[in-house]
Amino acid sequence: MAEVATRAAGQAVHGIGQTLLSELKAQPAAHDGTMTRSRRDEERLSRLCFAASHFEEVKRAGLRPGNPLLQLDARAVLDDLLDQVPSYVPDDIAAQVELAEADHALGWVTRQPVDKRICAPVFSGSNDVDGADADFIAEGHLIDCKATTRPDRFGSRKEVHQLAGYLLLDYQDEYALDKVGFYLSRQGQLVTWSTQEFLDLLGARRSLSELRAALSRTLRTPALAAPPQREKLPPHATQDSLFDEEGDTE
Repeated sequence: MAEVATRAAGQAVHGIGQTLLSELKAQPAAHDGTMTRSRRDEERLSRLCFAASHFEEVKRAGLRPGNPLLQLDARAVLDDLLDQVPSYVPDDIAAQVELAEADHALGWVTRQPVDKRICAPVFSGSNDVDGADADFIAEGHLIDCKATTRPDRFGSRKEVHQLAGYLLLDYQDEYALDKVGFYLSRQGQLVTWSTQEFLDLLGARRSLSELRAALSRTLRTPALAAPPQREKLPPHATQDSLFDEEGDTE
């Protein structure tokens, strides 16, 4: 911020971020299938979460033009940032939270001990791919959340492979994952597979532990996974795939 506006504005944004974090950390954990609170508290929390996304954008992609943080001056406080949240946002987020309360959605997660609800988990292999983190893990379920408004268009190869990547980056099976899936927050639907079923649908020819070991070798010792640059490959040569082409899914 100090590079874009004034140093004082940058310090104000830093202070707002710290205040925002403190208020979020003070929020009570959802329990016994209940996520929603009073309308006033729910609206405040929705605005806090939306404002937090501006800081996350800076972390993941840098400070881009149009980020509301750029509109804050040296006198700004947290409520100034919350006032910038579009009026439709609290209702939109509240509707998704209400859908999530159902047991077939995420209500069951709120019955797990708080220390078993792992948000933004990182894996032993995360640093091998520039620090990738997933959405959350609960009771051995690795779940990636999607807020798509068009579920009929959901399920691209990129989305499925992203989930597979998270699963394989847990090199040491630290999280003991036995299910993976997607949660569609605007439809309140959780779609999961056992890890073996998921790999079978992708056409995997090796076990999960073998796939993880192969990925680790490839990312950490790429020279062993690919021929030297100067070596000429035979015509039409391709690297042996870990998956069957027929089993690849869209």
